[in-house]
Amino acid sequence: MHPNGELIREGFEAFAKGDMDTVSRLFDDDIKWHTSGTSVLSGDFKGKDAVFAFFGKLMELTEGTFHQEIHAILADDDHVVVLVDNGQQKPRPFTGQAVFVFHVRDGKAVECWDIPADQAAAAAALA
Repeated sequence: MHPNGELIREGFEAFAKGDMDTVSRLFDDDIKWHTSGTSVLSGDFKGKDAVFAFFGKLMELTEGTFHQEIHAILADDDHVVVLVDNGQQKPRPFTGQAVFVFHVRDGKAVECWDIPADQAAAAAALA
């Protein structure tokens, strides 16, 4: 796999284990994160502090039940695309697919677009 794909896979694996130190190491200090849709978590976040606050809110709202399974990673010198299944048990059970598109520069994720396949269902699961 392309090194950028390995970098992002490492980030997903660290996130799943709650290893935010590793995730932080893989993110540029000024990372931009865009979450599509109309859920309470949708929006644009800039900088590690804002992105980590977003992650914290996700775990708070789902009472720690949020999880992901990677289906595929496609990577080149500038971008990584990750296809995943997302799921949660709380506040309402939900499973659905999402696409993450990362821009990578100098061995760090500098921007991410998080795009749920069914944005209405994803929003309803968090309402």
